Amino acid sequence: MFRARLSRFATDASGNIAIMAAISAPLILYSLGLGVDYGMMTLQQRRLQQLSDIGAIVAAADISHAADNLVANFDQNGLDIAVRTNTGYATKTGSLPATADLKQFDAVAEFTPGTYLADASVPLGSRFAAGIQPYDAVKVGITQKAELIFATAFAAAPNLRAVGTASASKLAAFSIGSRLASLNGGVLNTLLGSLLGTSLSLKVADYEALTSADIKLLPFLDMLATDLNLTAGTYDELLATDISYPRLLKTLGKTGGLTLTVTKALDAIEKAPGTSQVKIRLEDLFNLGPTGERLIGSGSHLSAEASVMDIVSAAAVAANQEKQVAANLNSSVPGLATVKLTLAIGEMPKGAASSGIGATGATVRTAQVRLALDVSALGANSLAGLKVRVPLYLEVAHAEAKLASISCLGGGARNASVGVDVVPGVAELSLGDVDPNAFVNFGSAPRVSRATMMNAPLLSVSGLAHVNLTNLSKTKLTFQPADIAAKTIKNVSTKDTLTSAMASLVKETDIQVSILGLGIGLSKTVVQSAVADTLTGLTKPLDELLFNLLTLLGIKVGEADVRVTDVRCQQSVLVQ
Repeated sequence: MFRARLSRFATDASGNIAIMAAISAPLILYSLGLGVDYGMMTLQQRRLQQLSDIGAIVAAADISHAADNLVANFDQNGLDIAVRTNTGYATKTGSLPATADLKQFDAVAEFTPGTYLADASVPLGSRFAAGIQPYDAVKVGITQKAELIFATAFAAAPNLRAVGTASASKLAAFSIGSRLASLNGGVLNTLLGSLLGTSLSLKVADYEALTSADIKLLPFLDMLATDLNLTAGTYDELLATDISYPRLLKTLGKTGGLTLTVTKALDAIEKAPGTSQVKIRLEDLFNLGPTGERLIGSGSHLSAEASVMDIVSAAAVAANQEKQVAANLNSSVPGLATVKLTLAIGEMPKGAASSGIGATGATVRTAQVRLALDVSALGANSLAGLKVRVPLYLEVAHAEAKLASISCLGGGARNASVGVDVVPGVAELSLGDVDPNAFVNFGSAPRVSRATMMNAPLLSVSGLAHVNLTNLSKTKLTFQPADIAAKTIKNVSTKDTLTSAMASLVKETDIQVSILGLGIGLSKTVVQSAVADTLTGLTKPLDELLFNLLTLLGIKVGEADVRVTDVRCQQSVLVQ
């Protein structure tokens, strides 16, 4: 009987599931508990990250009171968090020493002030520099015990940590160009008129007035948008518009604060016959950075300013990209008998202009130009009465100004210093004949060959020279609040300016003389000495000529003039 029952029990399978469930129930409950705890930790970590991000924004808004503002912000979110300071901890009930027991607090936070460089070329992890003054950014870290329910029976709760970094949103308005000096009205009229396909007869006083007059950029663009019926779009949409040169000048003349001399000069250029055919795109003149995304009329009201002359000349240059312009400057420069000019302007790089608004990393540039001059002058000494031909070739690369840093100093949105990295426009200056087929092709270098300077009966003189201004190193300019308020122009110069380069070119010219077919080479003969004296006498008028031509184009060889007209430290934003 017992054996029968035992045999039946051994072979009976009923109730097995219940038994297995009872055996595996602890493992199932354990797994479910871990899943619940992991889900809660994930939510807690996400909440902690949100707190650190918001805390960083709050701290960066007023770095000098970061600890108190963090405590107040945490309290507003229903949390009692102690904030570590240099002397201990700040809490909503007062300060605690560094040795205090912090178990009663929901979490512990610490903040690190420093500077933030918003430059895409710098690795993300290297943009925040802790402890570097003046502070304009804050990193906030929060540490909190994980909230566990089931896992506490067999494991200690780990510490969760989240970090956020915020920086004040910073914008600056700046420009690169040149201020005219030693003006020659004839040269300026001829060059500007040639760019516009017309003739001009402005006086030196007109150019001086245009140069000294500044306009506020954003109000000018608002007015231009109204004239073009584009008020419903953004500034970027406006800048992408092609407009006529007369329309630009007409609106420019309506800008407030201009003198009668300036408005009359603008009116004279606007009504010149050839200007009606000249078309330009505004984005070649102005770069508004993040301000360009704003609706027209809702700009940040930065005091972004530009010289009227800079706009007039930059628009003429922009209209002639990848074109060749020729003009005669005869009798325009004292000391020179004839001057024939050939100018080629390279394509302007996208997103860069001579005036701009932007954050750190924003760039403005001058144009890239090639200039060929065929000059003649009366010879000196034994060559008196004979003409000496001096063909010059000048190629100027971009001058560039890049916003390197904006440091918010506190006490106001405009109390900031601005650092600008500047590379002046370097040049290649040659005496010789240039290949006209390659002149306008900026993808290749024109070949400069020995030039005939004199070809009189029984006498032939040729010359060749080459000088490079090759200083490509950048120079840091710092604009303090007083400099920005005064709109101070700061200059960066290479080791060789245009004047010294011209003098070097004349001095190093390889002069070869042939009389009756007999080669004289580089021997110091009377003829060779006379040619050298003639070139030396041309140094000053040639320097003046090139200076006027290039400054109207917004360029100084070997130099760059930069100014910052406004800066704003705006609401802080999350950066990491």
